[in-house]
Amino acid sequence: MNRIVVFVSLLLAVAGCMSTSSRPPEMLAAGGVVYPTQAREQKIEGYVKVIYDVTIDGTVANARVVEADPPGVFDAAALSAVNTWRFNPAVANDKIVPAQGVVSRVKFKLGESEDYVR
Repeated sequence: MNRIVVFVSLLLAVAGCMSTSSRPPEMLAAGGVVYPTQAREQKIEGYVKVIYDVTIDGTVANARVVEADPPGVFDAAALSAVNTWRFNPAVANDKIVPAQGVVSRVKFKLGESEDYVR
């Protein structure tokens, strides 16, 4: 059986020190990634690095591609997925705040191994 696996890594860059009254946004749901049919048929793998903001209600805003390999193949699929993600919003000084410049890498990988599904 051929499996399609999509990896998502989240890199948070939040200025300032972290304390019990401050924390970066916490991912609640990161699904919705659809492997493009043409890329799957051609057995193309790759990744897209996306930068975006997380609003005070935990939704994604201003998502844009900053790096992709191969360019243009997975961009639309990655952006479509990222825009559906949900977060617990960031907290600073005990107040819910927006987070700007959150970076995620969405990796598109074809595979037949259960080792990838974790």
